[in-house]
Amino acid sequence: MSAEDDENFLRSCFVSTGALNDLRSMWSPKCIVVGRTGSGKSALLLSLQEEEENVIKIDPESLSLNYISNSTIIQFFDSLGIDLNVFYQLLWRHVLAVELIKMKKQLNDEATSKSWIATLRQKLMGNPKKQKAINYLFEYGDSFWADTEERVREVVTKIEKGFEDQIGINIEAFKTKLTADMKDKNLESIQQTTEIVSKAQRVVNGVQLQELNAVMDLLSEDVFDDDQERFYIVIDDLDTGWVHDSIRFKLIRALIETIKKFKKVPNLKIVISLRADLLESVLSHTTSAGFQQEKYEDMYLRLRWSESQLKELSDKRISLLFKQQYTNSSASFYDIFSKKVGDTDAFSYMFERTLQRPRDVIAFVNQCLEDAAGQTSITHRTIRQAEDAYSQNRLRSLADEWREAYGDLEGVLECLSAVDPRFSAKDLTQEIMENACLTLMCDESDENGYGVFRKQCDLILSSQSTWDEMRKKVFEVLYSVGALGLKTRDGAPYAWSFQNQPTLQYNKVTDETTFAIHPMLFKALGKYTDPRRLI
Repeated sequence: MSAEDDENFLRSCFVSTGALNDLRSMWSPKCIVVGRTGSGKSALLLSLQEEEENVIKIDPESLSLNYISNSTIIQFFDSLGIDLNVFYQLLWRHVLAVELIKMKKQLNDEATSKSWIATLRQKLMGNPKKQKAINYLFEYGDSFWADTEERVREVVTKIEKGFEDQIGINIEAFKTKLTADMKDKNLESIQQTTEIVSKAQRVVNGVQLQELNAVMDLLSEDVFDDDQERFYIVIDDLDTGWVHDSIRFKLIRALIETIKKFKKVPNLKIVISLRADLLESVLSHTTSAGFQQEKYEDMYLRLRWSESQLKELSDKRISLLFKQQYTNSSASFYDIFSKKVGDTDAFSYMFERTLQRPRDVIAFVNQCLEDAAGQTSITHRTIRQAEDAYSQNRLRSLADEWREAYGDLEGVLECLSAVDPRFSAKDLTQEIMENACLTLMCDESDENGYGVFRKQCDLILSSQSTWDEMRKKVFEVLYSVGALGLKTRDGAPYAWSFQNQPTLQYNKVTDETTFAIHPMLFKALGKYTDPRRLI
């Protein structure tokens, strides 16, 4: 069910939705693939790597950016509120520029690198601006042949030294002095500290953006100057633990801004993938004054799947499975599945019980195949039977998918078993929420310790919040993760986060608002209502 482990089926069963064409096109601004877990982001990037010749895949873990979070100097100045965004952009630009030059010019050893650099310097002898750009690249380390980790260390060490040189004292001694001064409330010394912090900010601001822009011109005009060649950098797995959480959002924000700057190079494209919830977290945690999100909207390629596209995906995968294991003739979904479940088309029945993404469909079909072992076909009874295990697994997967953002969700999802499949806000009573809180407070396995709901329970216990606030939080989060949909008035369709607005504006919830539990969770929560009017 994950693209990186699906090489056999992925290559033969790829379904074209137009997204790959957007990524390959140098004219299209789409370069940040945004989607939920299991929506096909990794599959899309893997296909791009297979379709194009000149692709650099950068594994975030190989960058060793934890070196930054482990730097006591960087950590210290970050804790003092110094804006390090320009420094993070410098780091990304340097790493990406060097990786591109290495690939384009095949600079894999010291001798080749020095020869190319000398030739380039000679060529640009009469261009002071580009000479500065070359000097700037080597100011932060001239080891083009070294691995990426070493170059990251070179850049960070350079900034650290700049901090100490500008301040004129040892950072560790300064930290000890500041701690003592804050404890003694020594105002004169604290004022001196403020001046030192101001100097440190100047070190960051001193990153020469003009030279950075000159590097872009150098790449465009003197390195990637062949219009017939296209080059790509692909970065996936930014949602994994490649760097400490304390700086991850800031580094991703800086990467997004850096990608925008590299658009000056016409035959180069940097493509990254981000979970939809991770992008929302990055923007909410790092947005500064004057930030305009709409300026970045053109860069987002939001993955959405129709029922017909997911049906095509199922047909292709079933056909390949049967060719490999049973027969050389093709088989499609309806060759082995019952055409109806009750009065509903069988695939539509299964589609309604997904969050409209490939992983859910693959999981449901696989469960049906497992439960139908030894049978000649998959009947409507088998589909309903498979739905039991599928629904339980999807509930757990949904909680796992959003655990990083919200903490433990299973206890909160289970509280939906106490309401009808369609219900109003007031039906989520205080008693139901108290039971959810008891489950959360008694859960000693919660590795995140304090997710949003456990924090909310603590606030209620200490009289710092109310059950109304808890109810609001439940609806906002469960709507965002896709467990709940809502319609604001009779006759209106249900809105879902994976189809419509990704977040819930709770101030628009009224007595007329109806919430609905997603049919994917029906069996796990003991619900048996016909969902045809929900999705």
